[in-house]
Amino acid sequence: MCTVGGPVDIEFDDDRVKGKNYRCKECGERFKGVGKRPMCPSCQSEDVEEI
Repeated sequence: MCTVGGPVDIEFDDDRVKGKNYRCKECGERFKGVGKRPMCPSCQSEDVEEI
């Protein structure tokens, strides 16, 4: 499966993948993300900050 430009809904096992906590500056959504460019799962904005 290949996804381009959209959110990916993946469940991670917390023992192996450690995500960071982020807050979206556009809509205020708080979420856990991984990778260099996390994207808000609610509004798909990349304008997020680590909290």
